[in-house]
Amino acid sequence: MDSQFCCQVLDRKKLLTGFKNFELKDKKLIESYTKPWNIGCSDLSFANLFIWGADGKMQYVIEDDVLYIKLNFKSLPEFFWPPIPKKGSKHDYRELVCRAFEYLENKNIVPVIRNIWEPFKEIIEKSCPELDIEPAEIAWDYVYSREKLATLKGKKLHGKRNHINKFMQENPDWEYKKLVPSMYEDCIAVYDGWKESKDLSEDEFANERRSVVLALTNMEELGLTGGAILLDGKIKAFTVGERLNDDMQLIHIEKADSEINGLFPMINQQYVLHECADVQYINREEDMGVEGMRKAKRSYYPDFMVKKYFAAKGKVTEEELSEE
Repeated sequence: MDSQFCCQVLDRKKLLTGFKNFELKDKKLIESYTKPWNIGCSDLSFANLFIWGADGKMQYVIEDDVLYIKLNFKSLPEFFWPPIPKKGSKHDYRELVCRAFEYLENKNIVPVIRNIWEPFKEIIEKSCPELDIEPAEIAWDYVYSREKLATLKGKKLHGKRNHINKFMQENPDWEYKKLVPSMYEDCIAVYDGWKESKDLSEDEFANERRSVVLALTNMEELGLTGGAILLDGKIKAFTVGERLNDDMQLIHIEKADSEINGLFPMINQQYVLHECADVQYINREEDMGVEGMRKAKRSYYPDFMVKKYFAAKGKVTEEELSEE
């Protein structure tokens, strides 16, 4: 490893500064950087940046037509995502990586760039060959064909069909409705009930609940759509998602009453049928290394994964980086 990788950017430019929280008014600006790359991953959805980056967990700064996004979660040391130049602009990408690394090194943090998507993996490999780039599998997005989730055809998914058939037999008066503002409070109540069946810390619950509330109360501004399953006129499950690009719908939130058999596969299918008619793929985001989430997402047999990587100075594992 070349210990002189970062080419003394400090000699020529000051450290990155002026990072800001993501606000609704920033949507058009941020998407002017992210959308033209058409990457098709969940990370660069502005809605994700806004709802999950609350309280400064995700921040950004734009400098010389480059968008820098840094993340600071309790479970990990502070890190960057790949710097995102304005599409078509000319930059020495090595220098952009250096600036991100030196920001972290100045805070005595081992520098890491996480969630590297194509084409940025190739760009970093060419501009920074000294860096070690490894797969970050816990961050890979699960992507399914819309037809698969809508029809559930085939032997592999017969269990899902059985769960849905049983649900419909036991709840013949079920109905699906598109989410509207008057339904948001009931959706939050569904989330609160779902939480009771999960082993979440108070911090985890508070953080996720805040994100769910932000999504529901800002759906129109964020360009989100939602749907719900009702039994006896009461919401028992809901899903919130958005059109990520022309071919793909992204699912942000899906919650249901865990005590009702077949309700999760039911809301999954119904949202796809009603809100995703004109897309080819459904992106159901990553599993974050959570075993239950991984099992559930694998049980639908993804058509492909949106692969992501991390880059560091020297050979290091994802587990080692998480322990710092």
